[in-house]
Amino acid sequence: MKELDVKQISSLLVGTGLACEISASSDNNRAFVKVQVIENQKYLNSQDKNVAHFFLRKYEVPADYIENDWDVTDEVLIGSVHIIGIKGIKQLVFHLNMYVDDLSSLVGEWKCDNPL
Repeated sequence: MKELDVKQISSLLVGTGLACEISASSDNNRAFVKVQVIENQKYLNSQDKNVAHFFLRKYEVPADYIENDWDVTDEVLIGSVHIIGIKGIKQLVFHLNMYVDDLSSLVGEWKCDNPL
């Protein structure tokens, strides 16, 4: 799927972060994408989805950190991309499609092993 569904959009607009695991560049790493509305800009009205601002973070982390439940800091991230100020759902989908093949894989961030 190349678009976000209504439930995903609603979750984002009320402040719930979405995340998923993607293919990593190495078998020793795990890679993730996370998106969320920027703080203090949470929207309840669906017509505001075109003015909401989001951030996207794509990164890899050594698998040992997740397997051992170690704290993950910016210093251990590999290939980190952090895009801030994405305006509107259409632009967010554009950026997401660069990193995620199937946007339906984005779920509430607590449902995947996303360490950040």
